[in-house]
Amino acid sequence: MDKKQLLRSNLARIMVEVLPEIHELTRIYPSAPASLKQDGTPVTPLDLALSALLERMSRDQFPDVTFYSEENFSEWNFPLIAIDPLDGTREYIRQRPEWAISIGLFESQNFSGEGWVYNPLTKEVFNCEMKPLDYVTKSKYYGEVSHSEWETGLYNLFKSEKFAVKPKGSIAYKLGLLAAGNSDFVISMTPKSIWDIAGGTLLCQRSKIKFYSEGKEVLEVKQSYLPPLIWCHEEIFEELSSLL
Repeated sequence: MDKKQLLRSNLARIMVEVLPEIHELTRIYPSAPASLKQDGTPVTPLDLALSALLERMSRDQFPDVTFYSEENFSEWNFPLIAIDPLDGTREYIRQRPEWAISIGLFESQNFSGEGWVYNPLTKEVFNCEMKPLDYVTKSKYYGEVSHSEWETGLYNLFKSEKFAVKPKGSIAYKLGLLAAGNSDFVISMTPKSIWDIAGGTLLCQRSKIKFYSEGKEVLEVKQSYLPPLIWCHEEIFEELSSLL
């Protein structure tokens, strides 16, 4: 087995061993005040503690892979591990159990690799051991969008008898749920960085759920993507995207 195949098959097993440390950090920081980073986004002690833990894991387990995290993103080379140590900081601050840890391991700039998403509060883990799901034709499809986009009225004009949306927390958590078959599509109308969506998008691919940015399927790993962002089976993409 070559080195790339080894990278793809090891992440799920490695993260099982890291879970106790993740749980201990969430116990220490059940809630925490946030400060603002230079870009105006919030960061908490738990963000930083999880980032340090996952960076240490990455350096130990994948020493030849570039570490690229929301809290440390100085390099951009492949193979690459894209990590959001706490996706949904606002949900965490509000003590809403809808945030997650997201990891995507890419062998090359082609959008393929192994994803891992975990919600420490609900103990839901989404990884490559989940059974891939086939597309199923339905009379009604249910999707999820962000609380902030929902609250600002971005979906007030989203009217359809066939497609319904509801708000949910972090994008990583939403994509994990989508990959597990708990929804039919995910939409975001705000730009996303690769660390936000890497783990969940890779998991969705296993069930042939495609990722679209600006109306086109995403095939290349980039640092960020512009909206509208849609994750769904290609069978419903055209009709779903026409509603936005």
